[in-house]
Amino acid sequence: MSDADQMACKPVPERLRLAMSLVALGLATVAAYGFVTFPVYAHRAQEHFGITEGRLGLLLSAGFMGSLVSLLLVGPATDRLGSRRMIRVCLGGSGLGYLLCGLGRSLLSLQIGLTFTGFFGAAMAASLPAFLICQYPAWRRRMVTISLVAIAVPGVVFPLLAQWLLARVDAGALGFAPALHLPFLAAGLVLVSGQFVLHLGRAADERGDGPPADFSLRSILGAHALIIIACAMLHAGADNGIYGWLPTFLERRWEVLPIGTGLMLGLYSAAYAIARLTLAALPEGFGQRAFLVLPGPIGGALIIATIWLGGPLAIGIIYPVVGLMVALEFPALLAEIREIHPARFSAIYAASIWSGNLLSIANANLIGQIGERTGDLRIGLTLAACGFIGFGIMALITGMGRHDAGEDSAVAEVPADG
Repeated sequence: MSDADQMACKPVPERLRLAMSLVALGLATVAAYGFVTFPVYAHRAQEHFGITEGRLGLLLSAGFMGSLVSLLLVGPATDRLGSRRMIRVCLGGSGLGYLLCGLGRSLLSLQIGLTFTGFFGAAMAASLPAFLICQYPAWRRRMVTISLVAIAVPGVVFPLLAQWLLARVDAGALGFAPALHLPFLAAGLVLVSGQFVLHLGRAADERGDGPPADFSLRSILGAHALIIIACAMLHAGADNGIYGWLPTFLERRWEVLPIGTGLMLGLYSAAYAIARLTLAALPEGFGQRAFLVLPGPIGGALIIATIWLGGPLAIGIIYPVVGLMVALEFPALLAEIREIHPARFSAIYAASIWSGNLLSIANANLIGQIGERTGDLRIGLTLAACGFIGFGIMALITGMGRHDAGEDSAVAEVPADG
């Protein structure tokens, strides 16, 4: 993502910038539809297309595969185009991907469409804070928080929509194919048409005032920076792996679920939003080390125990509770970057997101392959949950969160210039 300081934002009327910000936030919410809802459809989609768990893992990881490429390009592209044009491109591209998912009825069209939405969706999520900051440059922290909340909202709402549609399928009022494909078609139409509205706000456009900033690999090669990236990778891999596969596990193991998978995922996303908003309201630095060390091991152990020993009701309740815990890890990790590596925040943050998506791909496919060979998805889900535990252990043994230790911290910093 481009550094906001490199943007030359033109002053615009308050009404126009407010309208453009609301439109961008609304469309960003729609663009997240596929990622947050497809896990609800996954088990039915496996039966519908007649595929194995291994093939389903490939489908669940399609969006992450697309993101690996776009996350490497989004910074230079935003610097050249400006964040408004970049968001328009990403929204339009996501819309075309959704149209492919909606109009096509084959497994291949769904795979390609989800890959496209992952490619453009990840770039859009990275560009959105820059666009909002350009509209309200005096409210940078608020705009970043708003962009994160906007991306979280779909995870609360859309899984409930998917669950309602599947209930209609079970009642015989709707076929599975329309329930799966028509929402993609609607989302695609909204995104492709809606991005033109942002063209009306071209007076709010901005361009970089220089060439794109170069990404230096040396900027992330400090020991402490690499540990932060590793922790982010463990968190994202565990989070996304469990989120993607837990609904399928529940529907395969129990015919009747007291808490539907859509409601469970919605509660999990709501827990995430609540935890992070609460964390944002706390004094800066409050509980920093505790938030790095404790949530992962406690939450990871809790979800593992519940998967192996609990029933569907226990899992449906405990999973959102785990969300309240593990949601605290990543913001605390970002604060760690800001505290120790402020000049390299963008590079370390980008590397953290990219590596997290890479492990998410690996976990989604690993869980599927293990489930296909053993017939038990609990094994793969357990391995994924160990990422949360590994995060806390790594934070503990490396002394993360102890900034008063300075250079005597348990992790020695390697200077960026050598």
